Amino acid sequence: MALLLASSAVCCGARADVVVSRYAVTLAGIPTGEVILQAKFTAKQYEVAVSADVGTILDSTKIKGAASGSRAGVKLTPERFQLAFSGGEEGTIDVNFKGSGGTDATINPRLRGVFDPLSALLLTSLKPLAPAGNPCNHVLPIFTGRARFDLNLHPKAAGQAQRRSATVICEADYAATPGQPPEKLDWEIAFTKVPKPHFWLLEHIALPTAKGTISIDRAETSISGS
Repeated sequence: MALLLASSAVCCGARADVVVSRYAVTLAGIPTGEVILQAKFTAKQYEVAVSADVGTILDSTKIKGAASGSRAGVKLTPERFQLAFSGGEEGTIDVNFKGSGGTDATINPRLRGVFDPLSALLLTSLKPLAPAGNPCNHVLPIFTGRARFDLNLHPKAAGQAQRRSATVICEADYAATPGQPPEKLDWEIAFTKVPKPHFWLLEHIALPTAKGTISIDRAETSISGS
C-alpha cells in the first residue's frame, strides 16, 4: 500500500521514471523498522525522497528527507537537500546548493562538486549497466549538511560469493578530507541491476555497530513511468 500511494503521487509533465522501494531494517537480526525510498527522474530533472521509522518502542527515530536537482544523462547537479529527524534525535538540515542568489555562481565553494547523500545514491544507481559502469567502481564526494567526506566504493574481494548474477557487492573506504589516505569501513553494500529503466537498485546494506549489525534489505519495489 505504501508503494502504491508513493507511486500515485507523481505529478503530470515530462515523462518520468519512478522507482519506489521498501526496505526492512534489522539490528542483530531483530526487526526494528522500515525505510521507503523513492526516486523520480526525467531526462532533465530528478527528485529523491526518503522516509524511515526505526528503533524500539522506548527509543525510536523518524527521518524524512528529500533531494532535487538537474540531470544530463548520468550527470546530476544537486540543487536542494533537506532532512528532518524526530524521536531519538531532533534536528533539521537544509542545504541550498545554488546559494541565496539561486545561481551557480553563488554556490558555496565547499559545495562545488559534492553531492548530498540522496543525490549520491541516485548517481550510483544510474551508472551504466555495462561492466565498466559497475556501481562498485565509484568515488562519491558527499556533503551531509554537517560533514564533508569522500566515500570510495570498490568491488568486494574476488572469491566472496555474490547473492545472484545480477547483483554486485561493494565495500567502502572513507576519507574525511580529500587527498587523505582512506580508512576501510566494515560495510557491505549490494546493488541489483534492472533493465528498464537502466538502474541499479540498492539491495542490501550491512553496517556493524557496538550493539550488533544493522541490516537494511530491500523487501519490495515498484517501477513505473508517467
